[in-house]
Amino acid sequence: MRQGDQKGYVAGDGTVEALAPEQRQTQITLTGTTLDEEAWSSADHVGEVVVINVWGSWCGPCVEETPELVEVAAALEEAGEPVRFIGVNSRDSVQNAQAFQDKYAVPYPSLQDDGGRTRAQLGSLAVATPSTILLDQQGRVAARVNGPVDASTLRGLVDDVLAQGETG
Repeated sequence: MRQGDQKGYVAGDGTVEALAPEQRQTQITLTGTTLDEEAWSSADHVGEVVVINVWGSWCGPCVEETPELVEVAAALEEAGEPVRFIGVNSRDSVQNAQAFQDKYAVPYPSLQDDGGRTRAQLGSLAVATPSTILLDQQGRVAARVNGPVDASTLRGLVDDVLAQGETG
């Protein structure tokens, strides 16, 4: 059972929303600094599907979903698919966030919590922690999950966006 008893914690309800290419109105350019002090921007990944995951080491559902995210990221990389994953850390120190990523062998970078400024770029798309947002090859919001996501759901969403990019 998930509990949202920490101050400022909003538990997601698991809602999955996928948009057809003609419905995609919201374009996002997410920028920030990774835990390794590197500048990162989704604008550098136009032509690829970008999977954004908002997480925190203190978040129980985030701990539960991380192995699922790692599984999908590794499978897509092994298949050579044009997909990039980026985490957006919420309310952790860099040290705690790096320890979490090391513990779960997360193969993709995460942006630092910078007082909520990076997360604010996502607006109402990432109200809950965790939240996962998929950007299509043009940087438009193609899908989102409000709460934890499992590997099967995430892979299905990514595969759909990839296929739509090939035909759209």
